[in-house]
Amino acid sequence: MPSRTVVVVLTLALCAAVVPGTPSPIVGRPVEGLPSTLDVVTEIVRPDTYEAPGLIPVQVRLTNTGDTTARVPYIIVKIVPSGYRDSSGYVTVGVGENKVVTLNPWVSAVSSHETCTAWITYPADSNHSNDTDVVFIRTASGLDVAAEIVSPTDSEEPGLVPVQIRLINMFVVPAAVPRLDVKMVPSGYSDSTMNIFVAVGESTVVTLDPWVYSGGNETCKAYITYPADTYRPNDTDIVFVSVAGISGWVQIEHHVGMSLTLSPSPLAGSVLHVDYGLRRAGPARITLLDVSGRPVVTRRFLADRTGDLPLDLRLLRGGVYLVRLDDGQSAVTQKFVVQR
Repeated sequence: MPSRTVVVVLTLALCAAVVPGTPSPIVGRPVEGLPSTLDVVTEIVRPDTYEAPGLIPVQVRLTNTGDTTARVPYIIVKIVPSGYRDSSGYVTVGVGENKVVTLNPWVSAVSSHETCTAWITYPADSNHSNDTDVVFIRTASGLDVAAEIVSPTDSEEPGLVPVQIRLINMFVVPAAVPRLDVKMVPSGYSDSTMNIFVAVGESTVVTLDPWVYSGGNETCKAYITYPADTYRPNDTDIVFVSVAGISGWVQIEHHVGMSLTLSPSPLAGSVLHVDYGLRRAGPARITLLDVSGRPVVTRRFLADRTGDLPLDLRLLRGGVYLVRLDDGQSAVTQKFVVQR
């Protein structure tokens, strides 16, 4: 009879020790002669206070300043007001060690400020005050993404037409475009894509779902809904689609104090004259890009305040191109056509 009592007591003790849903115990061994303490310090490595907008990995450094090895099962990063949230799972940090945890990247495209907060939900260590780290993120000045419709063109034939939008980063910081909308009138086509990353000085072509162009006149509009960058007029591009076509091209970018005129356009000969105006004399660059956004000709030169730069393009194939003039801080871009 007494032996049965012992069995029951042991069984109840084991059941109480293992309760489903309770956190795993801290794995570690106290240092000889010292009380067992646990203290994990949380520090946000990235994003930092002056992080440029773009696709940013979130990195949190955990430092164990106690004398017991720590398992940190949950790191939460919160971005306000964008609402980003992620967690790390189980991270083991040895005594006296630190470990950087890399979480999923988030898109920083703030127009003013955001707050990044990282905290430990468990364990409850001996010093709770350093479990949480907060970073106030300020936007780097200067962000300009130009949207340009590559397809449909203004002389598109009726049929199933892919919608392609070229995004051009005109400024000196990386850019992420979380939303791009395309609207057809009167057909009412609408599509969007998110989280497009464009490096400094580069362009990328985004392909959306095709739409059916049934002929006649329609309007295709592409626009960036966020972020509100430094120069808003080039966030939207409009093409009037017609079987007859429309002659001429519209300049998609203009910065105050800069100008760009191309002649002849269309170019049937070998020399394109670039009539430019800059805010000040100094180093400048002319870049020709093809329809895929790939640079095909680059010319660096020491420019006057205004001038005419001839470009020998006799080896250039027929097609549509972009000419981009930049002075290292601002840029102006214009389309032109080569006829062969």
